[in-house]
Amino acid sequence: MIVNQSDKQKNFTQIRKTIAYKFTLILFMNALFLAGCSQNGEFMLMNGEKRSLDDYQGSWVVVNFWAEWCAPCLEEVPELNKIHGTSADQPIQVIGVSFDPLENQQITAIINKWKIKYPVMASDPVPILPFGLPAQLPTNYLINPQGEVVEKLIGKQSAETILKAIGRTKNKN
Repeated sequence: MIVNQSDKQKNFTQIRKTIAYKFTLILFMNALFLAGCSQNGEFMLMNGEKRSLDDYQGSWVVVNFWAEWCAPCLEEVPELNKIHGTSADQPIQVIGVSFDPLENQQITAIINKWKIKYPVMASDPVPILPFGLPAQLPTNYLINPQGEVVEKLIGKQSAETILKAIGRTKNKN
């Protein structure tokens, strides 16, 4: 049997496409399997505590996505420190999430450098949240005391703008 170079290339190309397809399919199935094994909203805090967003029911929660290279994110920290743990009629809890996949030791160094007083999620294991990574930073997701994501605040926020967003949401109900 005589096989010319063109046939070899076609076979090789077809094999590569098949392998790429199978690899993509395996990755997709793996992601679905892992998502099914874990409850939505589970994460580990930097202090080693395993938590879920359900643990915060009864409180307002601000999930803050930040990055070390984001100047507005750094400017937001004192404002988030101000509102964390405060309460008018229901407590407000702030939880930080690194946008970048940093080592936990790097996150600890940033927490100390920026003087972050609210809990920050560990990056290992990867947090499982009901919303994906934001397209812009800083981004804050506002979760009501019933555990529903009610607002996405994009850009630098102050304690005042977050409290106003909570007030707007309360008034809608």
